[in-house]
Amino acid sequence: MSKKITLTLITIFLLASLASCSKSATPADQSSSSNGEAQESKGETYTETYPAYNQQLLPIISGKVASLQLDAEADGTTQQLKIGDLMAITLESNPSTGFSWFATSSNPDVVAQLGEAQYSEPQSSSTTSILGAAGTETLYFEATKAGTATLTMDYKRGWETEVTPEKTITITVEVK
Repeated sequence: MSKKITLTLITIFLLASLASCSKSATPADQSSSSNGEAQESKGETYTETYPAYNQQLLPIISGKVASLQLDAEADGTTQQLKIGDLMAITLESNPSTGFSWFATSSNPDVVAQLGEAQYSEPQSSSTTSILGAAGTETLYFEATKAGTATLTMDYKRGWETEVTPEKTITITVEVK
């Protein structure tokens, strides 16, 4: 009998946790209108569901939003950041082939990677995912100290150490 009660409680907790993952509730007096003015409070709760493609994936520990968002077209460019700024680089990826993006910084004291690359499935008009289709990986970096660093992102299979990467993206970052 106690096993059934325990399993029921765990199930209820998991369902409640899953339901709260796709919704955000904020008091009406803390929300803002589109012009930045605070709305008046009537003791109500404002709930809105955000589609997955509108959510920016960041490592949970940062709690910040990337001030600079780049893609593969940034290859060979020089980007400027201020200390504390975050930069997101989104690149096409297909992990079903075994390939992933691996980043290295020539000066990790200046520009440091935050967490692991975050994979997002491809966006399609249907609600079902496309098996084996390429999505994107987003890598996050933080400018931690003044200086210059070169970020090199290699698209390769992690276990193939002596093989030339399939693709390489290089970005120079100047932090002031």
